[in-house]
Amino acid sequence: MFTNIMKFIYWPTFCTVVLVLLTGVGGLRDVEIRAPLAVAPGKTATLICKYDLEGDPLYTVKWYKGREEFFRYIPKELPHTRVFPMPGINVDINASGADRVVLRDVQKELSGKYRCEVSADAPNFHTKVVSTHMHVTNSTMSPRYL
Repeated sequence: MFTNIMKFIYWPTFCTVVLVLLTGVGGLRDVEIRAPLAVAPGKTATLICKYDLEGDPLYTVKWYKGREEFFRYIPKELPHTRVFPMPGINVDINASGADRVVLRDVQKELSGKYRCEVSADAPNFHTKVVSTHMHVTNSTMSPRYL
C-alpha cells in the first residue's frame, strides 16, 4: 500500500520535472528601458525598451507616462500600433514600434516617469514593467541615455 501511495504522490512531480526538462524554462527576461537623461524642449526623444522573449511570441508592448498609457504595439493586430491622446505627447508613429517610441517636439511638461510594459503571448503570458525618468530642460548638455 505504501508503494501505491508513493507512486500517487511522486508521479505528478516526476511528470512536471520531465516536462520542464524537455521544454525548458523560458519566458520573458532581461527587460530594460533606455531614455535620454535630459532633452531640450522642441527636440525629439527616443525611448527604447529592450527585452528577451526566449522564444515566446510577443503579445504587447505598452508605454506609459506616469499612470497613463500613450502608445501600444500589438504585432497580431493591424495596424500594429495605437496612440492614445495625451496632452503634449506627439508620437512619431512611423519611427515607433516593438522596441521603441519616438516623441517629437518634447516640452517641459513631458519631464517625468516613463514605463515600458512587455507581455509575452500564450502559453506563458509573462509580463514585466520597467521605468525611468526623462527630463526636458534648457540645459546645454547633449542627450545622455540612462
